Amino acid sequence: MSKVRAFLQGKKTYITAAIGLLGALAAWADGQIDTVALLASLWAAAQACFIRAGIANEAKKSGA
Repeated sequence: MSKVRAFLQGKKTYITAAIGLLGALAAWADGQIDTVALLASLWAAAQACFIRAGIANEAKKSGA
């Protein structure tokens, strides 16, 4: 279990964003959501990744 935790360290946000984006893409392909909702999902996934990267960058700078 510790190997899984070590692998997932720093990747959970990106995996979650990718899964969310895949779900939105599947919903769009099925016609459940429109293109605007797909783009909103893409933007939300990108924001999560950018925020995560920014937090990691600042933590590295501060030495935490």
